[in-house]
Amino acid sequence: MTEFLVFAALLVAASLVFVLLPLWRAGRPVAHRRRDANITIYHQRYAEIEREVAAGRLGRREAEVEKDELGARLLSDLDETPALASDASVRRRPWVLTLLVVILVVGLSSGGYWLRGDWGAMQTGDRPDLPAMMGQLQQRIDESPDDLEARALLARAQESTGDYAGAAENYGALNAAMPQPQPALLAAEARARLQATDDLQGRANDLYRQVLELDPASLEALWYLGLAAAERGDDARAVSYWNRLLAEEPPAEFRDMVETRRAELVGDKPQLQGD
Repeated sequence: MTEFLVFAALLVAASLVFVLLPLWRAGRPVAHRRRDANITIYHQRYAEIEREVAAGRLGRREAEVEKDELGARLLSDLDETPALASDASVRRRPWVLTLLVVILVVGLSSGGYWLRGDWGAMQTGDRPDLPAMMGQLQQRIDESPDDLEARALLARAQESTGDYAGAAENYGALNAAMPQPQPALLAAEARARLQATDDLQGRANDLYRQVLELDPASLEALWYLGLAAAERGDDARAVSYWNRLLAEEPPAEFRDMVETRRAELVGDKPQLQGD
């Protein structure tokens, strides 16, 4: 028994080393590295599109569509990337996180062993069956169409599995059930419909207009409404939307993207930061 406990303690110690060492070595936050990678990829792909147009391999119209899609992906990445920590917080050693990790690893290891009494407790359980869970949520909705919680969970799951049409339908039902329109929920439906139809002039456009009425500073609505206006050939309106967006002081990489698209309409392409 003594040998087993010593062996178990060594395993826990080794686990802590592997988990904690990256926390103490990290020179920059993961979010910062991801944002840098996103903007670098944007610059590279943008330059490739310009070269393809210059070589005659890609038409100007097709190039504009690719640039719009590229910008939309960057905007989505920015929305999903958490805000960066301040320089002071980056320099601090992660004492609190270290303590939490130690408690978590030791607690789970000890608790699992005493609960099960064998190494089987250390094995992870089966992964959730997402299709089955989605089926259960759909059954809840079928039985009770007013179950907004189930509908919201199903819409998010459908997004994660690429069923954007289904997600848009459920987000639409949620919006219809709201006593007062909610900008975040309207934007969620707009994104899902845009992914499902690739149509900026239909329902997604109407939704983003509603979002902008409720939240005049919405970067997402200003961006997509500008794209929709440019797609219709209404350059003046597109520039107006993007001027409003730039006045909100968006993140630097997103600002570069907007300024580039805006300059293409007014005929004065700026130099991208990082080029």
